[in-house]
Amino acid sequence: MNIEILVHTLATDTPGAHAAARLARVLATRHRVTVIAARGAEAPHVALRWPDAVDIVALAPSVAADARHEEETSQLVAAGDPEFRRYSRSDDQRLGTHLSASEADVVVALSSALGMVLAQCPPPAARLVARQPAPVDRLPESVRSRWAELYRELDAVVPVSRTDAAAPEYAALAAAGVEVRHIYEPVLLADVPDKPSTGVVINAGRLVSHRRVDIALHAFAQTRAAHPQWQLRVFGTGPLRRETRDLVAALGLHDHVLLMDREATEDDFYDADIALVTAERQDSPRPALDAMAQATPVVASDAPAGPVEVLTPGRDGLLVPIGDVPATGRALEQYMADLRLRAGHGAEALRSARFAGSAETADAYEDLFRSIGAGKRGRWGRKKRRTDSGPAAVKQSPTADCRVLPDGAWELTVHSVDGVRLIRVKEQGKGRKGVVEAAVTGGRPYARLDMRDLAMFAEGRADVYAVDGKGRERRLRYGRCMLGGARDVGHLRDLNHFHWVLPYATEGGYLRLRIWSRLRHAELVTMEYGDSYLWMTGWLQGGWTLSAPLQLLLRRRQEPRHTIAVGRVAYDSGWFGAELNAEDAMRARLLIRENWDVLLSDGNSAEPVRVARIADDQVVRRDVQRFPELVREESTDLFGPDVGRAVVGLRPYFTADNELSLVVTEHD
Repeated sequence: MNIEILVHTLATDTPGAHAAARLARVLATRHRVTVIAARGAEAPHVALRWPDAVDIVALAPSVAADARHEEETSQLVAAGDPEFRRYSRSDDQRLGTHLSASEADVVVALSSALGMVLAQCPPPAARLVARQPAPVDRLPESVRSRWAELYRELDAVVPVSRTDAAAPEYAALAAAGVEVRHIYEPVLLADVPDKPSTGVVINAGRLVSHRRVDIALHAFAQTRAAHPQWQLRVFGTGPLRRETRDLVAALGLHDHVLLMDREATEDDFYDADIALVTAERQDSPRPALDAMAQATPVVASDAPAGPVEVLTPGRDGLLVPIGDVPATGRALEQYMADLRLRAGHGAEALRSARFAGSAETADAYEDLFRSIGAGKRGRWGRKKRRTDSGPAAVKQSPTADCRVLPDGAWELTVHSVDGVRLIRVKEQGKGRKGVVEAAVTGGRPYARLDMRDLAMFAEGRADVYAVDGKGRERRLRYGRCMLGGARDVGHLRDLNHFHWVLPYATEGGYLRLRIWSRLRHAELVTMEYGDSYLWMTGWLQGGWTLSAPLQLLLRRRQEPRHTIAVGRVAYDSGWFGAELNAEDAMRARLLIRENWDVLLSDGNSAEPVRVARIADDQVVRRDVQRFPELVREESTDLFGPDVGRAVVGLRPYFTADNELSLVVTEHD
């Protein structure tokens, strides 16, 4: 079949764009698939990992809605629809022109707004399907009657959940001859459930009030005393980002919570030990299914239309009452304290999620398309069918999946390219010529890179290539990278210097390595706040001379030669503890706002070492971890000796290289 999928845009990292990518990936294995984006450039957002066999047609170059007057708003999308303001009459015209000339056998709209457009501008000979991304009762009452009227013109509607499929609006559509069938969004199943334990809890979804991230944070804070090494990762974007960040600071969780300003991927769920779903209402069980498909057990609130649809309590997850912080915390602790329970429930979760796998979802959609075949609604067969409706030829785009193991070794698996003999890693940068190669073995191109081989690289970046038998190189794209093993630092013990490597995707979607290589390193682990000081703990690696006491130093960024000592440092068995006197940094300021770099010195003539947080799986840590500001009233003479006192704030932060700095600010 020739299938078209209608979506608002692919240019942003949004749930709708991810839904389009997942559905396109599933259907493209059996059919020709084209995705029609109402807005945005044709190049999809790099986070979508777009399937190569799927074509994209973008109808307008900009994602933003047109500047328009009220009379120029869309006439095809019902006023009051959640996406009404996204569309204008120009969009109506572009979509109508495309659909009227479409030769698709099936068109699938991925929102209620686009479903309305499809119902009013049907292609000449296509079966018309709308996938409803949210429960129909979320539509305003003023929209529902128009929605029901227009959706009678479709051939099929796919509700977002089994609960939603039972709504009376769908019963009315079915009575009018529209096929109503619930099909879960497809999930990418983990290959094996035997994954390293990471001590990570994942909470994912849009940052809105009904998600109840506050419940997740309070429940996680409840576990801190018994399980201080665990970490919570909050994924998603939305209007409550600032409130979420403020609550993290208020609960003192700045060392234990990372705020990831993006949608969670399969890799993120795989690299977690526990998934935490605390929403008081759910549009679908999608967050729970994403976790279960990656062999991750779920702690979830017992919300209608949510995880309760797919989760069996006590076998592949745990259900708790909505809004119950103590119960949620106890459920988390139950998993945190029992590795065997987590592993057992994770394996069961993977088995439970197989009904939503790629093949199963493709079968369900094919059965749906057959059920709305010739003559069902009077459209099918009016136009001669195209004969070239098989799957499109796959464009060869070599891609590497990587997995970081606890011993520091890397496993790389190469896809979409034949004849690979070697994996070649090449340093980037002027004058750098370092190369590391690993032989490819096995039926599926597979290579193992040892961390000690990569230790020859200097600090910087490196790109990864597949090399065939004739020596031809092809740069590898970023596929799936599971980094759970990267949080284990045990493999550093036998190195005489610090060396850390992490993969990431470039803006063009290629696989690149970020390399840190230092003769001496001071790794920050925790940061605690006092009334007038910061207490830091961490460990040292490399050639330190510890005959003299360690010193904690601050170096003014605006005046690199100016360095002050700001606190005492204790050292024991490789670990250090340092007390940073905030008042010293505040009183040393010369400007209303200035930056200081944090360093450790062992008292010899060598250059002091920047304190950093590198030995983890975050390539750019400043984007996900924010420290609270320490605020005090201090004397000021910046504008003369008679000014008096001022409110001064000191806030730690990480630079682009994951090194620790402070910003000192005099507030009004």
